[in-house]
Amino acid sequence: MNDIFPLLFNCFVALLLITFVFSAAIKSDRLYQRLAALVMRKMGRALPALPEAALRAAFREPASLPGRAAAKVVIYAPALAAASLVTLCASLPFCTFIPIIDNGADIIQMAQLLLLSEAFAVAALCSLGTKEGLDFAAAEAKAALKLLVPLAASAASLSFFFTQNGVDRDPFSLNSFSVVGRFSAMSPFGICGSLLFAFIILSQIPHRGTAESSELFEASEMPDFKGAPRALLQLWSIARSFIIISVVVFVFFPHNIIENIGEGVGIAWYRQALSFAAFWLAVVLARLFVVPLCQFAMNFIERRTPEKYAEAAMPLLLAASMALLWYEGLLLSQEAALF
Repeated sequence: MNDIFPLLFNCFVALLLITFVFSAAIKSDRLYQRLAALVMRKMGRALPALPEAALRAAFREPASLPGRAAAKVVIYAPALAAASLVTLCASLPFCTFIPIIDNGADIIQMAQLLLLSEAFAVAALCSLGTKEGLDFAAAEAKAALKLLVPLAASAASLSFFFTQNGVDRDPFSLNSFSVVGRFSAMSPFGICGSLLFAFIILSQIPHRGTAESSELFEASEMPDFKGAPRALLQLWSIARSFIIISVVVFVFFPHNIIENIGEGVGIAWYRQALSFAAFWLAVVLARLFVVPLCQFAMNFIERRTPEKYAEAAMPLLLAASMALLWYEGLLLSQEAALF
């Protein structure tokens, strides 16, 4: 009985922090839209930013569905997709100070929950019963494939490298994936492979329109689909992209520097709060500047590639990054064999 109250307190704190993560996702997406609109107006191309209250107002609208929609699926599937992301946040070591769901292999758990949330979102789109809904479902499935395949490939390649490097913890734990402290032991091949993986994943973050918003729908699309289900899908798409960006940032974030800064204070919660604030600030900055830069660079590469090979540009870069990290692992195994 005495253990219930600390557990409930941890759950309450986790709820507050996960709410902060979702709020930060929405705020950073809106801020980027405003910055993009400002830049485009300076270039003579008007692009009004979406008001911050638009998503909040969408939840208050009466639900409206196309006539042939499977109502129960369209209503409940978006909620289940968003709930899968909340469960994902509860298992990540940087969304809460103490993960509520902690099984060690959180990379595998993350992949499963991402696939589950994608399945619910695609099911909701397919259940709208319109050609436009099916087109959106096909586009979302394709975007998810282009995002999750590089994410899975990077996890497998980094796990192989860490296994060769003699990692002293679960190689499929996200806490094992911080590569900043390992750069000094990496050759240029491993460093290039890690950075190339980050570039590929960030370049495949789904976005819509010139302002590169992470929302699933633009305001003028599917006008007969309104209310909370549509707003939940919008919230899901923004939060999904933000969480994946946070995973990439976590791999490259200098956690040891933050811990060393807080050691002089000698207060555990102070170090946690400092690390939490610095990390999420880095995620917001990555969303605002690094992600658009990677997307622009990938678009430039695809435009410069002959048209019939443009779709193969990303898979070829992915194969190159995997080869670089596997070669790095082979170099480590050869060095180990010499001793």
